[in-house]
Amino acid sequence: MYLIIMIVLPLIGSLIGYIVGRKNERFRNLVIDIITGMEFLLVIMMYPSVSKQPIEVFVPHIMGIGLYLKMDMIRYIFVVLTCFIWFLTTIYSTQYLIKHNHRNRYYAFFMITLSSTVGIFVSENILNLFTFFEIMAFTSYMLVIHDNDVYSHKAGRIYLGMSIASGMITLMGILLLFDYTNTLNISEISSVIDSIGSIKYTIGFSLMIGFAVKACMFPLHIWLPKVYPAAPTPATAVLSGILAKAGVYGIMIVSISIMGNDKLFCEILLILSFISMFVGGFLAIFQRNIKRILAYSSMSQIGYILMGVALVGLLGEHKEMAIYGSMYHVVNHGLFKVLLFMISGIIYMILDELSINKIQGFGKHKNLLKVLFLVGMLGIIGMPGFNGFISKTMLHHALSESFYGREAMFLEILFTVCSSFTVAYLLKIFIAIFVEKNDDFKGQYKTKIKKRALLPMIILSISIVYVAIKPSFLIHIMNKESMFFNIKLSGHFVMDFYTIDNIKASIVTIFLGIGIYVLFIRKHLLVEEFGYKVYKNLSLEWFNLENDFYRPAFKLVYKVLSIGFSTIDTFVINLVKSTNENIKNLADVEMTNIKYNGNNSYKVSDMSKEIGSHLNSVTYSVFIIGFVLVIITIILVGL
Repeated sequence: MYLIIMIVLPLIGSLIGYIVGRKNERFRNLVIDIITGMEFLLVIMMYPSVSKQPIEVFVPHIMGIGLYLKMDMIRYIFVVLTCFIWFLTTIYSTQYLIKHNHRNRYYAFFMITLSSTVGIFVSENILNLFTFFEIMAFTSYMLVIHDNDVYSHKAGRIYLGMSIASGMITLMGILLLFDYTNTLNISEISSVIDSIGSIKYTIGFSLMIGFAVKACMFPLHIWLPKVYPAAPTPATAVLSGILAKAGVYGIMIVSISIMGNDKLFCEILLILSFISMFVGGFLAIFQRNIKRILAYSSMSQIGYILMGVALVGLLGEHKEMAIYGSMYHVVNHGLFKVLLFMISGIIYMILDELSINKIQGFGKHKNLLKVLFLVGMLGIIGMPGFNGFISKTMLHHALSESFYGREAMFLEILFTVCSSFTVAYLLKIFIAIFVEKNDDFKGQYKTKIKKRALLPMIILSISIVYVAIKPSFLIHIMNKESMFFNIKLSGHFVMDFYTIDNIKASIVTIFLGIGIYVLFIRKHLLVEEFGYKVYKNLSLEWFNLENDFYRPAFKLVYKVLSIGFSTIDTFVINLVKSTNENIKNLADVEMTNIKYNGNNSYKVSDMSKEIGSHLNSVTYSVFIIGFVLVIITIILVGL
């Protein structure tokens, strides 16, 4: 019953909050805070029961196959992180949205998004999971376009378009999965997937595409740098901190549970994860808008998690290292990335600007804000004593134990370089905003920052330090689970994190990142214009995946198909006309359509004209369906 309440409670909060908010916004804010607090408290109360055995609920006659929900310790980590971040972000929102319009609408969809996100994590049936995933896509779209300006609607279109398109591909994978395995229960699929042959790759990659979009995985990340800056900061915080994890969770299910850690699938996932790590970190170095820097940073950091997921399938005895490293980084990324986005939101609340060229020196005298940003920064770069050090150390060890020889050396260098990018672009933000001197921002702006906005950030900062001081807490939780999807866990995993070698590896990466900042960013990206030092973005002149590949490719496909269908259409129309003429010549009878006019007279019309007037739409519909079916058939036969 707890699982049903967890999904329904935010929906009730959405309805009550919307009704109350039309008359009293302060009371609405209190209601939303209480509901999200109750949701978090409910998850905490579930821990004793879930730690003993998984909780399962089945409600028949929903979606045709029933609603199958399950809570085990792995799902519990995702859910407790979701409810914790959501509660803090709700408190933060009441300060951030004071100057915004449509606040009532925002909170309504904010709560529905929470309900659907929890539904994703507790679904044991892949169709249930997909349904909640699509609901989350539509409701989060309303958060993205909240400002109702041209930029937010443009960002919303690409976000929704990619969500729908990738969702349809995932749905095709679900239909194929059920057709070949006759089950959609996540725990049952792995036992039969190997028996269906190579079609499993079509199913696996189709399923992964929808989740990869939300996880910002290369090359499906093109919505990311547009959507994150467009959405209000609280929405951006949950998009990066939680909704991206829904994509990660989906990829975990596909790779580990459905594909059974297939080696080929995991190798491809590993390659894509490293590209995401590198491209995200590299492009973040050149950006000037704080939220865009953090957006590319999210792409890079989620690449670390996906690398761990891929290594689960490639490691033998040591796969537990990759499992724990991935789960730790899921939690850690949620903590430090939400904190950094909240700090950027505070700056935007005060200045209505996030370009580091225009806000240089703003935080030099904002001591609390400076300390909070520094905590988040040290967490994400993996400084010993902060949470990122724990997860990156485990992922680094898992990578080291997966490969040997030249492969190991290459991946080791790539991992270190990607980590050094993180240091470089965060140093760029920190020094520009919190170190550079600017007398225009000497005031503390204390009256514009309320305690309810600072409190969530302080809690997140404490959490970041707590994970580093007591790294065994998450391991202790996971050790209570006997299975990670379909992988048997020993339940006795322990690791000494603060060794000389681990600390040295972290320090080397940090110094390399400082070198990139000093020798490249300061020397080549920081230039003088009109007497001022400003950063330039060289990447604006480079190859753009969306504008230089996707759009031309889709236009080319559209033109080719238009020409093809037009040729077929003309052929069919001429064939019908020719057949009509031949029939008339043979029978000397004109095909007619006799209609009664109502005054004892009849009207005779040429059926060929009626055929011609309707033939275009019918032909296009038939051949579009036929084209799709032919392509699918070719793929299936080829496999």
